Amino acid sequence: MRFKKKFRKLAIVLTAVVGITSASTISPMFDVLSTKTVNVSAAYNYNYNYDDGASGITTNNIVPGNYKMKNAAAAIAIDANNGQIIYAKNINQKMKVASTAKLMTLYLVVRKAQETNGWNQVVDTSNAGLRSMSYNNNIGGGFKFIAGHKYTVRQLYQAALIQSSNNAAIALGQWVAGSNGKFIDMMNKQAKAWGISATFNSPSGLENNDLVSYGYKYSGGATAGNMVSAKALAVIAQHMLTYYPQVVNDAKKRTAKVDGQNLYNYNNLLKGRAFYDASLRVDGLKTGYTPAAGLCFVGTGQLVGKHRLITVTINDPYEFSDQRDLMRYIYKNSSVFNQ
Repeated sequence: MRFKKKFRKLAIVLTAVVGITSASTISPMFDVLSTKTVNVSAAYNYNYNYDDGASGITTNNIVPGNYKMKNAAAAIAIDANNGQIIYAKNINQKMKVASTAKLMTLYLVVRKAQETNGWNQVVDTSNAGLRSMSYNNNIGGGFKFIAGHKYTVRQLYQAALIQSSNNAAIALGQWVAGSNGKFIDMMNKQAKAWGISATFNSPSGLENNDLVSYGYKYSGGATAGNMVSAKALAVIAQHMLTYYPQVVNDAKKRTAKVDGQNLYNYNNLLKGRAFYDASLRVDGLKTGYTPAAGLCFVGTGQLVGKHRLITVTINDPYEFSDQRDLMRYIYKNSSVFNQ
């Protein structure tokens, strides 16, 4: 187990900074680029509504017994359908959460793509800093911005979700809001509208020390980054799964090919991976890792005929085995799932 864990951690550093209902339609892996000229200024003129109906989080149906997650700095499990907290550990403290913060980025991207029919719009990927970042595997570029190539919103969404590409996430944020700063402001306004404990400093999950040389340091000192609670991550995931349940059709892909580039999903609870358990029916959602945040994971799965479950662990060196054990315990002992 230790060897596999060390191998996964090394792979993450080399290739990507990572970490409610069943969907009926599978999102296409490839999109034909629109032949229409994209009006960039019009694409940025997006009237976003933050008041989209806050999800309720309650403390009913806490799992019985004295189950403890010793390794995670914070953890939570909720019923995705109604927000009931099933398990809780240190859920309100804000911490660095690495690429699991991309769930807020992707939620805002999906909202605009759905509401403006924007999935096939071409995203501006010409920024020299982003292009340079895309070739740096040490900080998880994960999807190369090749000169002369055009990439759609759909393609960069897949790169950011599956491979956890940081440059793709930043470019998507700029597509939504017009600039990196404006998009981060948008992330924080959405967090405030939902009443969650979260302060965002980047769309990618990277800290400033990894962003500054590419021109994407936002605010704070060298080590500043996103600070998000476990409860906040659960709420963000709940909103994503409610608004766009099709996300699991992409999140459960172990690999994908986009514009000739291979994407690899580091979720080791998926079929064929080291911690897979068929009975848990895991189909997402987002991994995350930076040295400062540790290993972070937002998981989700849905048993046949049951509500969807969302689980979160922050800074947990045994994230997958811990979440697998937590899911097993909840399904066996929680009245929400075992009746």
